[in-house]
Amino acid sequence: MKRTFFKNMLKYFREYCRCSSVHGIQYFGEKKRTIFERYLTNVNQRKFLIIVKIRIWWFIVCVICLAACITSIYAIYNKWERSPVIVNFANRGTPIYKIPFPAVTICPESKSDRSKFNFTEIMQKKENNVALTSLEEANFEYMSLICNYDSHLDYTNNKTFSEEVYDVMDKVRGKFYVQNCSFISINVSCDDVFVPIFTDEGVCYTFNMLDRSQIFRKNVVHYKEYHHVRESIAESDKWSLQNGYTEDAGLDAYPTRAYLSGANNGFSFNILTSKKDLDYACKNSLQGYRVLLHAPMTIPRPSQKYFRIPLDQNVVAGVQPVMISTSDTIKAYKPQRRKCYFSEERQLQYFKNYTASNCNLECLTNYTLNICGCVNFFMPRENGTEICGTGSISCMKEAEKMMQMIDLSLKIENMPFLDLELNCDCLPICSDLSYDVETSQTDWDWNMLLHARRNLPRVDNAHLSSITIFFKSDNFITSERNELYGPLDFLSNVGGLLGLFTGFSVLSLMEILYFLSVRIICNKYLYGRWSGSES
Repeated sequence: MKRTFFKNMLKYFREYCRCSSVHGIQYFGEKKRTIFERYLTNVNQRKFLIIVKIRIWWFIVCVICLAACITSIYAIYNKWERSPVIVNFANRGTPIYKIPFPAVTICPESKSDRSKFNFTEIMQKKENNVALTSLEEANFEYMSLICNYDSHLDYTNNKTFSEEVYDVMDKVRGKFYVQNCSFISINVSCDDVFVPIFTDEGVCYTFNMLDRSQIFRKNVVHYKEYHHVRESIAESDKWSLQNGYTEDAGLDAYPTRAYLSGANNGFSFNILTSKKDLDYACKNSLQGYRVLLHAPMTIPRPSQKYFRIPLDQNVVAGVQPVMISTSDTIKAYKPQRRKCYFSEERQLQYFKNYTASNCNLECLTNYTLNICGCVNFFMPRENGTEICGTGSISCMKEAEKMMQMIDLSLKIENMPFLDLELNCDCLPICSDLSYDVETSQTDWDWNMLLHARRNLPRVDNAHLSSITIFFKSDNFITSERNELYGPLDFLSNVGGLLGLFTGFSVLSLMEILYFLSVRIICNKYLYGRWSGSES
C-alpha cells in the first residue's frame, strides 16, 4: 500500500516536472541520464526500498540560484525595512512666488540705551565696590540675563524674577533707528513692517513673521504688543507651510512674498547707530547687528544662528530657499520609520504648529522648568510660571547642556540613555522650509554720500549700515520625500529576481496550485486514482 503511494508520488512528481514552466525543473523528472547526472540512493522506509533518482547537476544549479534569489530578495526587503523613505530632487523647479519671503529678525549688539541704563558703568561700580541704588541694582540683575554673566561680581542671586524684568528690558532698550525700508522697490514704513520680539538675545525686531496668536496657543502669556502683527492676523488663512498659498491669496498676501529674484525685488533698509549707545561690556567687543533669516512660523534664536551687519558697512545677502515636500503615500508609515512628522500628527504644549525648532524650544523650556523650577525670559510660558533670575543662570546653562547630551544619546548608537523621563522626539517636519544665505560686505563711506548729494557736514557721532536681502534665482529645486518601494515597485523587484534566477512567475505558482488541487480532482474523476492513468 505504502509502496504504491510512493510510486504514485514519484510518478506524479515526474509529470509535474515534465509540464512545469520553471526553468530546470523538467530535468529532475527525466529518465536514463548519464551517471554524472544520476546518483542512486537506497532509502529504507519500513523495509521498502525505493530508488530515488536525483540529478546532481541541476540540483546544485537550482540550489545556487535559489540561494542567490533569496539573498537578493532579503537585501531588498532589509533596505526597505530600514529606510522606507527616500529623499530625491523634484522633476521641475519651484517658482519663488510659491513661498513667502523669509522672516528677517535683527538684534542690536548693544542691548540698552546708555542714557537710560549704562551696563558698563554699573559693572565698573560693582567691580570697585561702589554702592548702587536699588534701581541700578535691580536693572543690572535683569540685564544680566542678556549680557555676559560674570560670576566674580556680587549678585543678589535671586532664583526667580517677577514680570518686571520685561518692563525693564522694554524701557531701557536701545533706539532702533531703521530707515529707508524698501520691499520690491516700493518704499514701506519701517515702523509698520518691524515689530519688537523677545528672543534669547533680548529685544529684537522682526519682519514678515506670523503673529503670536498664529504661532502660540492661548495658554501662552505675552508682553504688551510684542510680537503682535496685525496684518498677519487679517491674512491668517492665506498661507500654511504644508499647503502653501491659497488660490485666492492675492498679490499682497501675508506673509509677504517676492515674485522675482534680484536686488530690486528684495528687502533693503539702513540702520543708524548712535556712538553713545555702543556698549562693549554687555555682550562682547563686536558691535553692529545680528540677523537671522527663518520661516515665518518659526521662533528665532539669534544666539544660535545668525550673520552680522557690521557698523559702517553695506551688506548684501543672497537667499536660496531650501524646501522639502512629502508625498501623502508615506503617511501610512509610522513617524519613526519615515523620520518626520506631519504638522497635524504631533501636538505641542505651547505651539499651534509643529516644527522641529519649535519642538526643541518647547523641550528646552519644559526641561528647564523641571530642573530649575523656572524658565528663561524668552521661553514660552503659562500664567504663573516663574521667570528664572540670575541665581538660576548656571542651572539654565546646565539644563540646556544636559538636554543636548540626552538628545545625542538617543541619536548615536550604543550610547547610554541618560534620562528616561526626557525624550523630545523632535523629528523634522515632513514639509519644511528654510533659507540658506550667502553674504558679502564692503566698507561704506556714507558721509561722503551725504556730502556729495546734500553738501552736509561730516557726521562723527553715529554709524550707518545698510543691508539688501533678495532671492538669488527665480526658481529653486525642491526636495521630495517618497516611498523607496511602493507595493508595485516591491512586487516588481521581487518578481524580477524570481524570474532572473529561477524563471518563476505567477503562472508558475498557478501551475503548482493546479497540480495540488484541480488536476488531482480531475484524475480522481477520470481514472479513479489521484495520480492519473497507470500508463
